[in-house]
Amino acid sequence: MTNTLTEIFVAARGWTHSSWVGGFYPDDLPEDWQLSYYSNEFNAVVVPASEWVGLNYVEIERWVEDVPEEFLLYLEVEDLLTDWEQTAEIVKPLGDQLGGILLRPIEVDADLATISANIAAASRLAPVSILLPDGVEPDKSGINLLKEYGVQCGWNVGVGKPGWMDADYDSPLVVVRVAGNKNFTARQWRETIEASLRKGAKKDHTILMVIDSDEPKINDLRTAMMIGEMMAVPTSLLQK
Repeated sequence: MTNTLTEIFVAARGWTHSSWVGGFYPDDLPEDWQLSYYSNEFNAVVVPASEWVGLNYVEIERWVEDVPEEFLLYLEVEDLLTDWEQTAEIVKPLGDQLGGILLRPIEVDADLATISANIAAASRLAPVSILLPDGVEPDKSGINLLKEYGVQCGWNVGVGKPGWMDADYDSPLVVVRVAGNKNFTARQWRETIEASLRKGAKKDHTILMVIDSDEPKINDLRTAMMIGEMMAVPTSLLQK
């Protein structure tokens, strides 16, 4: 029996959603305070590339000042020409609050060769997961590349099953993407999380469930987070 732990985080993609104003966010809440307000209830957020690329060290530092120490930020990267040395400097204020990097290439071939340098560079900064374009599945070369760096592709809920279920290696971060407004019941959220749990993992790892829609529903986040917290158990109890 091992003592490894599965941590489950639930995050919206972005926090500046217009439908949250007047419902989740008070009408008179300044936009600059929205991240702080969000972080009082939730413990992680995915930051779209459009929200952070181009920011400087000082602006990122303000985010850290606005959120609790245990709050995690996951950064999306889309640009294959990303300057990783510059990125490392910009995100340095996040420290341990950089939960991971989600590589989200607009186009990539099945061998993943065009993003190999990005995988290597990103892995030096934080745990990495890859969100592939619709219809792209890694071939043998792509799978070997992922295995070399201990990286998994994210799972789009409703499409197949998580790739890590059949993988013969562990990854520190796996991403579950719930796209659109699914209108899940509590039972369906639980079933989705159960389907994401990897049995037999040898190392501590994190499951990041991303609610990825133009206007995420706050109740979806609350329900998924509540169930995730109840199911974040030592993986030794999941092994068969």
